Amino acid sequence: MTDFRPTTLLTFLMFFVTGVEAKVSTEQAARLGQDLTPFGAIKKGDEPAGIPAWQDVKTTDPSEQVLFTITHDNYLQHEKHLTAGQIALFQTHPETFKMSIYPSHRTFAAPDWVYNNSKNNAITAELNPQKTGILNATGGIPFPIPQSALEVYFNHVARWRGVQLINHASDANVAEDGSFQLSSRESLIRYDYYLNDNPNPNRLFSAISKTTAPASRSGTGGLVIEPLDQIDEPRSAWLWDKGRRRVTRAPNFAYDQPISSANALRTADDTDMVNGAPDRFEWQLLEPRTVYIPYNNNRLADTALPYTDILKPGHINPALTRYEKHRVWVIRGTVKSEWRHLYSRRDFYIDEDSWSIAIADQYDKQGQLFRVSMAYLQQDPNMPGTFPVITVFHDLNSRKYHVMGLQNEAPKGNIYDAKLANDNIFTPNGLKRYVK
Repeated sequence: MTDFRPTTLLTFLMFFVTGVEAKVSTEQAARLGQDLTPFGAIKKGDEPAGIPAWQDVKTTDPSEQVLFTITHDNYLQHEKHLTAGQIALFQTHPETFKMSIYPSHRTFAAPDWVYNNSKNNAITAELNPQKTGILNATGGIPFPIPQSALEVYFNHVARWRGVQLINHASDANVAEDGSFQLSSRESLIRYDYYLNDNPNPNRLFSAISKTTAPASRSGTGGLVIEPLDQIDEPRSAWLWDKGRRRVTRAPNFAYDQPISSANALRTADDTDMVNGAPDRFEWQLLEPRTVYIPYNNNRLADTALPYTDILKPGHINPALTRYEKHRVWVIRGTVKSEWRHLYSRRDFYIDEDSWSIAIADQYDKQGQLFRVSMAYLQQDPNMPGTFPVITVFHDLNSRKYHVMGLQNEAPKGNIYDAKLANDNIFTPNGLKRYVK
């Protein structure tokens, strides 16, 4: 394509997604770092639409004034850039839900070695024959020039989030009246896919955690070994039972199994917006869009904010959130006729720069929208890269919601540069030592 215009986003992207799925040519891969960013986004902006060109910077502190605010009174004027889930939130909470729109910043950045691996992956990586995992990809975006919805899916699953993360965070279950219950934890996550010497190419990450509050659950813990292809190798999980003081193997924990600690407001495959095996859904790559997504939510991460200032009836405090217009990939999963799932359909909106899912709209068995999830993204210079400040899961019917990842009152922020954890901690005996 020689006549490239950023406004013809659909034409540009669909150039790569016609025909059969295959590795891209070296000529196509050469565009990474040229007219495409190293992760495959369109480098040019679209000034009339208010979308800037990509900037390879590792920090941002946008302090602009809000451009305008979308409310129930005017959301129809902006519905072209809203998802069905966002519109439903305006309709469900007409007096209180608002979206403050700020100037857009495309400031995603990652280390050079991740960029280089991503470029190599473009000409080597492919979906496995069952389309349940990826082959021949290492330490970068597997499909920076994707040709199918499942390649976009795995770009999110295997996106850059650092090599290791130590995290202190709380999750909240918020009732309709705004009262909430907190559960706090300390976690260690090693992103094995990004290790230089990863001995298992099917290993995505290894994670271990212990609950620190409330007192009734303090001292419990869990261990998860997460494969990329979970049909060939199911997820492995263990729990520390503090009552019996022993580690037990957790049951198969996947798909739409409800999360009890989230009051069933989140399913197992809702975590991280979506995860696990994609085999129970048919996947479509829909027309790309420009959407107001949560982005650069520095203010929401302010450690001076108590949780009572963030958690409000129906939704988090809109005075603390920031939305920007970004180009997004859109993929749709529709449950296969031979399977049953809580969600009959799931629409995901993926930031073109980071491959992070920013919004998920989820439909019930009757085809009615009933859950909306949003990841409030922030550029973390310590990684560097994109990481959600929090992720919010809304149930439109009950008007309750669940929040993952609150850190404002945590003892420490995210730690990315600690000594790399040894394999022996990610074992049942390692879990026993970790929780004590």
